[in-house]
Amino acid sequence: MLPQLNSTATGIFRRLLGISCLLALAPGGWSAMAAAPSAGDPAADPYSYAAMGKKDYRGVTINVLTLSTTVLGEPVALHADQFEQLTGANVNVTRVPFHQFYQETLLGLRQNKYDALTFGSMWIADVLEYLEPLPQNMLDSPQYRDVLPHYKNIASWGKTAYMVPIDGDRHYLQYRSDLLGNAVFRADFRKLTGRELGVPRTWPELQEIARFFHGRKSPDGSVISGMAEVTVSDALLGNYFIKRAAPYAKHPNVKGGFYFDLATMEPLVNTPGWVQALTDFVAAQDLYPKGGQTMSFFDTITTFGRGNVVFTDSWDDPFIEAMELGNPLRNNVGAALSPGSRKVWNRRTGKWDEFPNVNYAPYIVYGWSGGVAKSSTRKEAAFDFLGFYANRENHQADLQVGRFGMNPFRQSDLDTRFWVERARWHPSVAASYVRTLEAQSRSRNRVLDLRIYRGQEYVYLLSVGVYRAITGRDTPQAALDEVARRWKELTARIGVDKQREAYRHVVHFEDNEPAQ
Repeated sequence: MLPQLNSTATGIFRRLLGISCLLALAPGGWSAMAAAPSAGDPAADPYSYAAMGKKDYRGVTINVLTLSTTVLGEPVALHADQFEQLTGANVNVTRVPFHQFYQETLLGLRQNKYDALTFGSMWIADVLEYLEPLPQNMLDSPQYRDVLPHYKNIASWGKTAYMVPIDGDRHYLQYRSDLLGNAVFRADFRKLTGRELGVPRTWPELQEIARFFHGRKSPDGSVISGMAEVTVSDALLGNYFIKRAAPYAKHPNVKGGFYFDLATMEPLVNTPGWVQALTDFVAAQDLYPKGGQTMSFFDTITTFGRGNVVFTDSWDDPFIEAMELGNPLRNNVGAALSPGSRKVWNRRTGKWDEFPNVNYAPYIVYGWSGGVAKSSTRKEAAFDFLGFYANRENHQADLQVGRFGMNPFRQSDLDTRFWVERARWHPSVAASYVRTLEAQSRSRNRVLDLRIYRGQEYVYLLSVGVYRAITGRDTPQAALDEVARRWKELTARIGVDKQREAYRHVVHFEDNEPAQ
């Protein structure tokens, strides 16, 4: 069944896509699809609505794995329904909760349960041996050629692409521009600090401004909180912390590893840059809304999307929710790079280096990907489904629904005209958003996920340590010392040389070296 969409999502899909079931009922039936302006030329776009309408997969069943949540899970179910109507295939979608997703991905691949899977791109080292490389016709397709270079790297292991890009994730700062631009607040901040109120450039600046706002009343009379971040002890807490650590610990002139020293595979997670970031994180715990000490990722989406906080630094989802049609916050938000630092730990010299300009280290984080099982006997249909899932029409519609969790990963996504003309954003909001994404794409000092064997376990161990620090159970140094100890043990169990070879791919990306 077609999932129930709210009026905003329904309007977006009908306007941008001409949903297949509606086209099927139009005069001319399925033949009308070939003439639909949004369908495109099937010869140029092999995954368009028109191209899929020419496929005949009657009698073919493809089994697909995805999440149970609205993030990822809802758009997979939606596009599976559309694919069935277009091609005659039966798409059997299995949806599991996040805490089972990694295990079910591995188990499903090992037991040949699925033809197509959606999963976290950071799991590539664990799933690689079970995935079919992308076929040449997909690599040659307009939609793949449009993928930004760093997301093509994420989809690949060495020079071979194994994952179908469906989502492009990164963390960036999201803020309420109406509050930062409010004349009364600006005057108060100037009086208190002697400085102008603006978009923060470092983590101390962000927390200072968040503290200035925390507990004040907004112009509509509601109480404002400073910021929203994940604080529950799941793997995403580790992702949130990595983003905080990046500008302190990713030195632009020191190569060879951010998480580990590539030469020795000694963990770097307990070095001073990481400890400073966790010290900041601990100091932010009183800047959240009520219940902020148990905040999940989904809570951060709604908290920022409803305007309850001034800042969040996260995936696109809170920002997109704030910009959905009908949201009172719409066009009152802005985007910027995640805060940086003017001091960066130099692990070669064992000293802090001071920089005249802010050191930014964008975090290219997680991101959902698709893949086809090597064991599948229905590979063509499975690749067609994943290609259809992320075709131009579906992708542009999904981008506008915050809860779907689908984010820009194509060059065409960085065109402000799309956001102004199709998404109907105010030009200033579109400009801040696209400018932020372009800056991340151009950055030469980036941090990638731990795309290594059992990388999810490393991030979970980091989450446990961070949680112990932010809840006062351990000092930041003690918490990260324990994380380093556990990381070292896990690396020894996996095999140092094996893990080093996997980590080398991460370091090549972060150090801007060519794939090998």
